Amino acid sequence: MKIAKQYVSEAAEYLIRTNELAAQAFQEVRSSILNNVTPGSNHFILNCTSKNCNGVVPVKERCYQILEEEFEWYREKPLTYFHEDAQKGGPIDVYKEFTTERSFFRAGLEFETGNISSAHRSMNKLYVGIKKGELDLAMLMMPIKKMSFYLTDRVSNYEELEPYFLLLDKVPFIVFGFDAEEYSTDAPLLPKGKDGMSPRTIRKWQSS
Repeated sequence: MKIAKQYVSEAAEYLIRTNELAAQAFQEVRSSILNNVTPGSNHFILNCTSKNCNGVVPVKERCYQILEEEFEWYREKPLTYFHEDAQKGGPIDVYKEFTTERSFFRAGLEFETGNISSAHRSMNKLYVGIKKGELDLAMLMMPIKKMSFYLTDRVSNYEELEPYFLLLDKVPFIVFGFDAEEYSTDAPLLPKGKDGMSPRTIRKWQSS
C-alpha cells in the first residue's frame, strides 16, 4: 500500500526528530503499510468492481503480521486507566516497548476498521493513553476516502476524522491515511469476515 495522507502533530514531529526510539517506532509502522502487498504481487491492488465489494480485515491483518513478525510488536495491550473492563475503552490494538541502556519508550497503534464513531473512540483511547502517561507516542491508521468506498460498508476514512486533528497538536500523535497502489476490476476480492490474507502468529501482550 501507499501512505496517501499523513498527520504528524507538532509534538510528534519534535519527538521523532530528537528521540531515536520514537523515530524507530514511526518507521516500523510506516513499513507495515508500505510492505502490505497483494499476495503474488509486489504492490497492493484493490478490486474496484463495486462499492463495498472488499473486506477490510485482511488489510489490517497483514499490517499486524508485519509488525509482529518483523518488528516484535504485541497485540491487545490494556491501559491501566481503563482497568480490565473491556467496556471502558478496551486494549490498544498493537503495542511495543522500545528499550536501550539509556532509554525506554512506549508506542501504541490503532488500526481503524469501524465506522466514524469507532474512529473517534480509537483516537480518544490513544489520547487518554498519552495524557495518563501510559504511552509516549500514539498512532492511528485508516483508509482514505477513495479506498474506503470499495471496502466494507460504513468503514470510516481519514478525511472524515481530519477536522478533529487540531485537538491533537500538543500531544505526540500521528495519523496515517493509506491507499491502494492500484485499482483493478480483475484483482481478487478481499474476503469479508475474519479471514486474513495468510496464517499468522498472534503476539498478545502479557504484563510481567
